[in-house]
Amino acid sequence: MDLIKIKELLKKHEGLTLEYKLAQKSLPDDFWRTYSAFANTVGGDVILGIKEDEHRNAIITGVSNAEKIKTELFAGLSNKNKVNNDLIKTENVMIFTIDNKDIIYIHISEATLQQKPIYLNNNLESTYIRKHDGDHKVSKEELSSLIRNQSESLDSELLSGYTLDDLDIESIVKYQAILHKRYPTQNFLEKKPIEFLTNIGAFQYDYSDERKLKLTLGGLLFFGKYNAIISRIPHYHVDFFDKRGNNERWSDRISSGDFDFPDLNLFNYYTLVLEKLLSSIERPFKFEDKSITRKAYSELDVALRETFVNMITHADYLSNTTALIVEIHDPYYIFTNPGIMKIPVDSFFKGSFSKARNNILVQLFTRMGAAERAGSGSQKILNVIVKNNFKEPEITTSLEKTIFKLWICNVIDQSSNLTGLEKAIYTLLDDEESKHIKIFSTSEICSILSDFSRPQITRALRKLVEKNLIEKLGANRNRRYIKKISSLEAMKIMDDSVNIMKKLFK
Repeated sequence: MDLIKIKELLKKHEGLTLEYKLAQKSLPDDFWRTYSAFANTVGGDVILGIKEDEHRNAIITGVSNAEKIKTELFAGLSNKNKVNNDLIKTENVMIFTIDNKDIIYIHISEATLQQKPIYLNNNLESTYIRKHDGDHKVSKEELSSLIRNQSESLDSELLSGYTLDDLDIESIVKYQAILHKRYPTQNFLEKKPIEFLTNIGAFQYDYSDERKLKLTLGGLLFFGKYNAIISRIPHYHVDFFDKRGNNERWSDRISSGDFDFPDLNLFNYYTLVLEKLLSSIERPFKFEDKSITRKAYSELDVALRETFVNMITHADYLSNTTALIVEIHDPYYIFTNPGIMKIPVDSFFKGSFSKARNNILVQLFTRMGAAERAGSGSQKILNVIVKNNFKEPEITTSLEKTIFKLWICNVIDQSSNLTGLEKAIYTLLDDEESKHIKIFSTSEICSILSDFSRPQITRALRKLVEKNLIEKLGANRNRRYIKKISSLEAMKIMDDSVNIMKKLFK
């Protein structure tokens, strides 16, 4: 952080990651609520010596003794009776002078899942999270979610009192058949149900309770009868909607609790909904521009399956904030699950690490061939997106839920505010059939799109640059234009380059 960046920051209003505070002579008491809130949410910046006027503009009031306030800050951070964890590095606290007034900039990092919750005064109930531009004390459910997120595997819980009678035998038989087909030498079909379920980890021995054989929470979720599942998780609910077309609500639905689907455990939910997802690939999606024709998408089935399994295995089933929901829209899919994503959103497609919330569910899906090793699923989704030139997916995550929006169209397909010429130029630069990056000068574009005048094309190029769809390379006579490379495309190019280098070294 430097003075120029601080002045830019002061042009912004308080929000999710920015807080102004008056601090004329000492560190304000309410700083610690903001510290807890930022650390438990996504991190943020606090600037001391600032107030907001009636229009929410930052007004510099300054602090009278900046070094004294810094001393108070670090003394509080090292005091376990004040706060349970110190997340502020020395280099992230800076004093700046603007208009002869001192202000103090403090950057607060987001805590890791293992560090959360960050709480005050040795009291877990004094835990705060950031919502919009305010600090809010957590509810009991939010606090429980923060604590549950520390767990490496929620579905490993061993359940007392549950037996084979609480499971849907048809689901077990179907799963046995799948595993027998994949591993014919294992003789899975010859095993009795309880032996088979113990073999795959659905039942496990409780060594703390006289080595009793107990059903795992993951086994109950995957194979359980509906009433048995809700006896342990009363708010358990899974849903599917096909919302394409002109229907006000939906054209097709699968829902737990519906008598048409009496025992909609996760195995049955997966098999039924996956069939709907795969069949949707063969049916046309509608775009706002009727002139756009839909082509067959490469390996879209892979992206849908990986995203669907990822949603199921990473859900926080002990949270009552939302259901597990899959939706088909024109032209995108939405996957919603309760609980925050356990890795940063910008790390998801890197595939370098994965923190599953439910390891037993991961194992069960992996053994049936529906999931891959940890971290590889996101890479498969990335490959499909880049190969088909899809618009980047949208991922939003919070304590309550994670929403993954998978587009199956490119930027131009869903841009209704572009002229025909702008679309023609973008399509020229975005040649999906070519494996090379397309770069054109204005003259070259004029030559190809000869029905349009040079001034028309120049204006259209300027508009596309303003809309961040294309980029300029060079200046004046040497200027060329290139399609804006998305972060996912850049990531894929880098991955491919690394793989090529590895092969060369080998």
